[in-house]
Amino acid sequence: MTKTTKLDNSNNTMVEIEREKLDVLNMKRLKENILEIISAGNTHLIINLKQVLFIDSSGLSVLISLFKHLKTLDGSLELCGLNEQPTELLEITQLDKIFTISEVCN
Repeated sequence: MTKTTKLDNSNNTMVEIEREKLDVLNMKRLKENILEIISAGNTHLIINLKQVLFIDSSGLSVLISLFKHLKTLDGSLELCGLNEQPTELLEITQLDKIFTISEVCN
């Protein structure tokens, strides 16, 4: 479901989502996986969404929850590699003004 890579010369950890959909069917497990990554001391996350084609409200809720949790730890959450539907969803909800979003995942 996820692949984690510690990025060189930074405190950032790349978390690649290996699913086409972030929906109610897989959000509980995804959130648990990412919370384990955070518990291991990785508090600056870049979520690579290049494989994700669809996000529903439960997926959006998990992203917001993780964002808030990381803020309490003086951490950060960045989203990258968004496809059309996830980009549109973030724009419609105006969360594109809250999240740091990069077109390319470095």
